[in-house]
Amino acid sequence: MDNLAALMAFVDRACAAAGLDSDETLAVRLSIEEICANVISHGYAKHQDGDRPITVDFMSDADEVVTTIEDRGIPFDPATAPAPMLTGDAMQRTVGGIGLHLVRSLMDEVRHEPVPGGGNRLTLVKRRVAATM
Repeated sequence: MDNLAALMAFVDRACAAAGLDSDETLAVRLSIEEICANVISHGYAKHQDGDRPITVDFMSDADEVVTTIEDRGIPFDPATAPAPMLTGDAMQRTVGGIGLHLVRSLMDEVRHEPVPGGGNRLTLVKRRVAATM
């Protein structure tokens, strides 16, 4: 978690360099932050040493921004996660799943693949507003 602020500063610079508007930047930023926080909290939770990398690649073109987040944590396919309970009394809801729901709602595509040797690769695609008009 100590490096999350530096990662988010990188994401902010990458979004600015790609010319994303404020809504696109917010969607990309929140999604990357949520996924990386989940990797740290859940994927690496059982590892006591601090040497657990997360690699974030950021690519953009005129049509879309593609971010790939790779870790060496516990294998986890987000498609297998149950849908969060979004209605009813907050005290009766199960904990978890809201972050993935948020990412799916903010991004146009969310793809997962296992990493050979252990870990996860999550690809997040955000289509540019101007490209969809």
